[in-house]
Amino acid sequence: YGFQVRALPDGRSVPSTIRNESPDIVILDIMLPGKDGLEVLKEIRAEFSVAVIMLTAKGDDADRIVGLELGADDYLPKPFNPRELLARIKAVTRRTPPQGAGGEDATSQSIQRQLKAILSADVKDYSRLMSENEMWTIQTLKDYRALIASHVRSHQGRVVDSPGDNLLAEFGSVVHAVECAVEIQRNLSSRNTALPDEKRMEYRIGVNLGDLVIDRGKLYGDGVNIAARIEKLADPGGIAISGTVFDEIENKLPLSCEYVGEHTVKNILKPIKVYRIRI
Repeated sequence: YGFQVRALPDGRSVPSTIRNESPDIVILDIMLPGKDGLEVLKEIRAEFSVAVIMLTAKGDDADRIVGLELGADDYLPKPFNPRELLARIKAVTRRTPPQGAGGEDATSQSIQRQLKAILSADVKDYSRLMSENEMWTIQTLKDYRALIASHVRSHQGRVVDSPGDNLLAEFGSVVHAVECAVEIQRNLSSRNTALPDEKRMEYRIGVNLGDLVIDRGKLYGDGVNIAARIEKLADPGGIAISGTVFDEIENKLPLSCEYVGEHTVKNILKPIKVYRIRI
């Protein structure tokens, strides 16, 4: 059918293969050895704009909604007719411009470098919440995501992407980004207080300041990766910031910060200084 196919043994090798080989499309099964397909998709969307089709044995309406909201370009339940997969591959690749489409001048004009504050957020125990009550989790996620987006806009930021339980936003001011993160967590905390412990949807937030590559509204580079990595170091309902962010806000915002040391994060050469904001 004119495609060159590269099969990978597990989910861990997907990001590095995309980085090294620049495929036109990724066919990603949710049930993967080594790493869950949904976690792999989050890593892909944090760094790449490559088209992704998800495959899964789950096929009811709720699962289709979740699969698409996780940032996939298409979603195909198993079992399926191989001809349908082929048709979906062709449809998705037609919608996705090839690398360099429009000529070298157009590509170079669309790509810019800017210093930005990046806010990355995701939900603690999202998979557990989904397994216990899919429809409630989907609706609550939509409500919380709308609230977060509202805070981002009110602090002069922009939501860049929101696959699944993850949300990525950019700000021209690091002060605005941190103020936004604090307001988000305070607002969500008041909502979660009314819920039983097992139903609370608690976000972790990471904020970083760094030089980014911006291409057609998408963000790329270590600045994004660091925000996503330090987000994992935040407590549920809490905020973690990088050393570059702390240096900028130390004397500008009346916040109490706890230094938690230098951390080595995946795909970043130098250790990152990390602070937690006491809310």
